[in-house]
Amino acid sequence: MKVAIVGFGFNAEKAHVPVYRERSDIHLTAVVDPVTSRRAAALRQYADIRVYEQFSDLLEEYSSEIDVIDICLPNTFHVESIKQALAADKHVLCEKPLVLNKAEYYELINIANERKRILYPCHSYKFAPSIVHAAYLINSGEIGTPLFASFNIFGVGFQPGVRGKDKELSGGGIMIDHGLDAISVAQTLFGGFPQRISAHTRSFNETNNQLEDVAVFCLDWESKLINISVSSLGSIPKAYYRIQGTEGEISIENNDVFLSVKDKPVQHIFVPTYFDDPGHTNWFNGLIENFLDCANNPNTEPFSLMEAGLVLEIAEKASHSSNNGGSWMGIEFTTKSLQMIG
Repeated sequence: MKVAIVGFGFNAEKAHVPVYRERSDIHLTAVVDPVTSRRAAALRQYADIRVYEQFSDLLEEYSSEIDVIDICLPNTFHVESIKQALAADKHVLCEKPLVLNKAEYYELINIANERKRILYPCHSYKFAPSIVHAAYLINSGEIGTPLFASFNIFGVGFQPGVRGKDKELSGGGIMIDHGLDAISVAQTLFGGFPQRISAHTRSFNETNNQLEDVAVFCLDWESKLINISVSSLGSIPKAYYRIQGTEGEISIENNDVFLSVKDKPVQHIFVPTYFDDPGHTNWFNGLIENFLDCANNPNTEPFSLMEAGLVLEIAEKASHSSNNGGSWMGIEFTTKSLQMIG
């Protein structure tokens, strides 16, 4: 498949391009970016690609040579770019968050269904090797029935130019950034859907009090409780996960996975994951594998597309909960929400 990147910023250059370069089944053939220096950076890495200042110029001049549009623009530009790509009958990869409200979400799903094209949000945390291994351990019954989980993701500010501190560009704070990542991890490990949320969000950055930089929330997730803390106040990126079940527990810290089962020695498994690498290049390769599966099998829908809707529901209810002293709020989103579309 031939892909064009729209927005040649941090995620495109550090995460997406290295994977495209290594694979033989998907090829980068064009880049769109309004900034001259970024177009020049793309040409330094791929001398034979086409570069465009405007997305409309690419679609007018080179559309027949493109199968996939990979959108890496600031959040508020996602919707219109996705519409343009789907209207041109292209499959779409889009960096997180896919959209910023539920009306946009359902509109895009309808368009993708009508055009019979894949709309794939880039939720890469579900492909982090240590998360994949933890899911394997849980599904193998190593810790019995999961009862409680604690996820802690500490970032260093918001990534510039993509999920930056400018609310007009980002559309939101830490909840639609690392909050989304944590929810995606919960879906990967446990499946199902949460029924309620209690949340507290805060903005401690005095220079930017419009965006929350800390969120602490508890999800009543079927028979489990999941406590999630996300922050952009850290000095170094770190992620910690702990899952406790009836027969044992799993803890994850960067590349280290610890399995503790009743009456057995603790197992230490080294799983190269590199949560502290902001590009997460090795995660994106798994994402592309899944995307290609979806594109090559018309009856396969991207699981991350469902997650994108769930995240919007959770973020909305988290805000209401925080504004009401952390009161529990019901969550209504399920797979039936998607089945009712169209």
